[in-house]
Amino acid sequence: MPLAFGYGALSAIGVVIALMVPVFAAWTIDSQSSSSWNDTLGVTIDLWALAHRGHVNVDGTSVVFSPLVLTFICVLAARFGARAAFPDERLHARDLRLILLAFIGGYVAAAQVLAVVASLGASHISWWSLLLGPFVVAAAGVAWTAWHEREHSPELKALDDLVLDATPLLLQRSIRSGLRGLRWLALASLVLVVALVAWHGGRVWTVHQQLNPGLVGGILLVAAQLLALPNLMALGAGWFTGSSVHVGAVSIGHGAMTPGTLPMIPVLGALPDGVGPWTWIFLLVPIAVGGWIGWDAVGALTRLSSLRAKCTVALCAAALATLVMWLVWWFATARVSTGLLDYVGPGWNAWVLLPVLFVPPAVGVAGVRHWMLNHTH
Repeated sequence: MPLAFGYGALSAIGVVIALMVPVFAAWTIDSQSSSSWNDTLGVTIDLWALAHRGHVNVDGTSVVFSPLVLTFICVLAARFGARAAFPDERLHARDLRLILLAFIGGYVAAAQVLAVVASLGASHISWWSLLLGPFVVAAAGVAWTAWHEREHSPELKALDDLVLDATPLLLQRSIRSGLRGLRWLALASLVLVVALVAWHGGRVWTVHQQLNPGLVGGILLVAAQLLALPNLMALGAGWFTGSSVHVGAVSIGHGAMTPGTLPMIPVLGALPDGVGPWTWIFLLVPIAVGGWIGWDAVGALTRLSSLRAKCTVALCAAALATLVMWLVWWFATARVSTGLLDYVGPGWNAWVLLPVLFVPPAVGVAGVRHWMLNHTH
């Protein structure tokens, strides 16, 4: 168990060490930098904490912002760490559970230590904010390891069996369909973001020029915005539900928007100047995704499976997609306690509307496909 705990801690610390390379390189090259070595180390840990939705406090200002690309890198590191944590021998279910808990515990413990180290600089990280985020990241890494390696490692096959034994069969059949459906929603959101940036590219470039960040600062600014691309996609997915998207004082709904002042962040120049009532047509996106989930879920069962079984799998797949999307929104929302970005994220009703738009189409299409399979031959 101590070995698994150590691998969990190393998975967290390894990402911090990797982040030191670009951060300290920028600190060394940028002639405009006036921060000390301790402050620069603190910035590195702050980035790691933000990726886990930590609350970073600087000069009385609390910042919550998880660049989802960086969060994914942390999950990837946890995946490789979890793979190394399992010994090359078959273990009993009790031992597997202990290894899982030890790895996740090591990751969360390392997060607390990093929060203490960061306090040596100019910032302070709320310790309680580094409990749930690191737990989710470490658990996601373990789950990814179990799923990817289950057919290649007898040891992890036992881990996979442990998880499957605790999961109802119909729920197992729904996982792939739910995740596939989210890929279509992500693609639609990416198209929306790229279209907005391309349409307002001149304004984005004007804001960038007015900032005059210099060569190093410009590269870092562009990199930071690319790290936040999935966050923008998450906002787009929330807007597809019919809910408003809030970017500080600016609220963008369907058919109306509330204007306001925004900070000079180039990508925010891509926000539209206005919206028309025709934008309600975008509600078809989550409805179509829900229908596709139902269609694909039926394909996971045999033709002779009952209507009840097929509708149950479709329901579970749509519910799983909803839960994953809720988790993504939780990570993607941002807040700066003072300034122009007091809240960035979808409106509260997006959380309610998403299952309404996913579940009924999924179950309905599953029923239609069941009827087609049993009445067209």
